[in-house]
Amino acid sequence: MKALKTKDLVNVGIFTALYFVSMAVGNFITVFLAGLVMPGLSSLFIPTVVGLVSGPVYMLMIRRVPRFGAITIVGVIMGLFLLVFGHFALSFIPYAFCGLLADLVQSSLRESRPNLARCLSYVILTFGCTGPVLPLWFMKDAYVASLVRRGKSQEYINGVFAPITGATFLVCILATLVGALLGAWIGARIVDRHFNRIPAKQ
Repeated sequence: MKALKTKDLVNVGIFTALYFVSMAVGNFITVFLAGLVMPGLSSLFIPTVVGLVSGPVYMLMIRRVPRFGAITIVGVIMGLFLLVFGHFALSFIPYAFCGLLADLVQSSLRESRPNLARCLSYVILTFGCTGPVLPLWFMKDAYVASLVRRGKSQEYINGVFAPITGATFLVCILATLVGALLGAWIGARIVDRHFNRIPAKQ
């Protein structure tokens, strides 16, 4: 397993920045457009839209930096961004964990089943984006306490938890899976079609 080189780290930094931009675009689309249709539920679909729009960045990154550690770095940095932007403290863990798991999958399957490797690893990384919403179902008391510390009113807190049910959890997970699969397919097609002349790094 080849180690990351200095040039690889530079490329990972560039692609991480691009991934962050695509995540911001996905967040904007969800909050300001889906929010008009599904007020109160839009935040639950942020992972779905992020998965849908970030595929090209991810697919190009693993083509240019096919070394173990690259995806892990992306996951860790994205988790840190969530912390910086005021999300629940444990939001960091899913992105970091999913980044590492996606890295392991990509590295282990890349030679034998490359198409499966890039699709499955992307789906796994996308689920890291569920970090800010999963505590709504599984750590309600801690999440409420964090909102209170941030000065949120009881009315605001009630609005946050109004759509949190078992049914919306299943919808969130299934929608994230569908968005990630579509994003992986779109990303792979774009990279294969427009960047095929750029040789993949070895």
